[in-house]
Amino acid sequence: NPYTDLLSPGAWDAAAREFGKQACSLMGQASESPLTTVVAAGSAALPTLLKLAAVMEKGGQDLRSVEQLPVEIALGPEFVFRPIFACPVSRDMSTPDNPPLALPCGHVLAEQSVAKLLKNRSRAFKCPYCPMECRQESLRPVTFPGID
Repeated sequence: NPYTDLLSPGAWDAAAREFGKQACSLMGQASESPLTTVVAAGSAALPTLLKLAAVMEKGGQDLRSVEQLPVEIALGPEFVFRPIFACPVSRDMSTPDNPPLALPCGHVLAEQSVAKLLKNRSRAFKCPYCPMECRQESLRPVTFPGID
């Protein structure tokens, strides 16, 4: 029978793995474990980092002493994932109509949650996670690269 292999448990396991991988790909999420993804990304970036360290060393600088890399390292499309932000106050997912906003203290809330805290637009409001006072003009939109 030519279809005997299709009924084997191994074929069903392989189909389930492939289905999961394709579903994750469609949703822009990693199909591998976070550790596997980090190791693979680090391996992809390592040659560029080694070249950068050598160039910086010739210039009398140490790569370990900088807070931020002086160049962007492109890792490839397999390491680009769609970010998901859920507001810690409302627990709602961000949408174009309810985008995330960064408060001056660094905490991020959804726009609708900020609107509820901003009862009167002329007054400051307190961050729900720290004692910092915030004003509407000090809020910054949070944008994710490559997301429309």
